[in-house]
Amino acid sequence: MKTPQFLRQIMSSPAYMDKNSKAYAMAERYLNLLYPGMAQTDATGRMTEPEYDMTLTQFNKAQDALEAALEAAKQEAEAEYEEAGQEIDIEAYVELEETIDVRVLMPLGTIENKQLEVYTLDIPEPEDDALKKVWRWHSEDGDNTCDECASRDGEIYDSEDDIPEIPVHPNCRCSLTEDIIDPDGHTLSSKPYSPKAKEEKNEIEKDVKNMKMSDDGIVALKQQEGSVKQDGKHVVYNDQTGKPVPVDAPLPLGATIGYGHLIKPGEDFRGGITEDTATQLLRNDVAAAERAVQDNITAPITQNQYDALVMLAYNIGSDAFKKSTVVQYINNPDFTSSKYPSLESAWGAWNKSGGRVMPGLIKRRDYEFGIYSTSAY
Repeated sequence: MKTPQFLRQIMSSPAYMDKNSKAYAMAERYLNLLYPGMAQTDATGRMTEPEYDMTLTQFNKAQDALEAALEAAKQEAEAEYEEAGQEIDIEAYVELEETIDVRVLMPLGTIENKQLEVYTLDIPEPEDDALKKVWRWHSEDGDNTCDECASRDGEIYDSEDDIPEIPVHPNCRCSLTEDIIDPDGHTLSSKPYSPKAKEEKNEIEKDVKNMKMSDDGIVALKQQEGSVKQDGKHVVYNDQTGKPVPVDAPLPLGATIGYGHLIKPGEDFRGGITEDTATQLLRNDVAAAERAVQDNITAPITQNQYDALVMLAYNIGSDAFKKSTVVQYINNPDFTSSKYPSLESAWGAWNKSGGRVMPGLIKRRDYEFGIYSTSAY
């Protein structure tokens, strides 16, 4: 299967050489999606080319990820134009960059030729001489206004990152407005600005006891778990083979539905379930992993770090997570280990199943750590 052009560009960039870079994390994410590892051997034990590139579930997951990346790029571009006080029709700049031929294993065992569609955005930079968004400090004179506040009255900030904290004084009259100005500096519109809005945009370390897995975390976990659908519905499948279980057949050991939900005695999903139900089952199942993180992580962490830790605990189990070197590294900044000299190596050590190193688990650990270290969902 041909490697997409955008992925070749990332892997040939200098940034890709740094394993801690966002470029490396992004490339590894797409490598995991596009090359899920279907290596086979012949009767002599030699490696042979697999009959297919990916399963239908993996194909759909890869296409969803490519479309999600396009949506994120569109939102980023719209935000950039909005900040510049300009409007743009983003859809007019969406282009089909290339199609990738893929041999797909269908649920009933047949192999079909399909195409992944890779879209790109070719958007011009906002014009410098157009309308501009700025933030303006206001400080009224009064008995409760300090000299520092008063001295800032009328100051204009070109970026939210430049805005100083507003002191909290009794009856303080400091305030900020978010203004749109024309090239001559005339104010065209103005609205109150809340410092809280600035704070919420940043990655803030929080008390883990009050955290829940984010929507981005759930989407990332869905990508790792995979699912089997027919006619738009999630259907029961054999977790060992990934193939659907016929409606009239007895449930095999390991019968699963949705995103890795192991069917329990008394549960009947033979008619299939909707995406909403599959998501709710996943959130229910992930609750134990969330408790494991909440009970064992004592250091304040960011949302992306929490999501990655829940993904790890969900995959290795709550007891294993509790005893892991990963927990010790995060809770104690002075912790050292001769066996695992870094948090990344401790994280990556959870790559075995039945005592054997599994390529799929290596990729999964790399993906989780990319979320933890660089928020590369």
